[in-house]
Amino acid sequence: MTLGTRPSPTGTLSAECTLALRPDYPDMHSKCSRTRDIPLPHSHGILLVHRCGCSCHARAGGIR
Repeated sequence: MTLGTRPSPTGTLSAECTLALRPDYPDMHSKCSRTRDIPLPHSHGILLVHRCGCSCHARAGGIR
């Protein structure tokens, strides 16, 4: 990552999904609570919390 650039918020993983990438914690995907974008109240298009960018949330059933 170069100075002045940040990863895309939708491309970042939650702490739970980051931990689930390790072999000893495969069930941590089910603990992720960042399954949707949460808007800032009374704002237009500003997000308070971005959803997790993990591919496990893109599946038909949501969290695996």
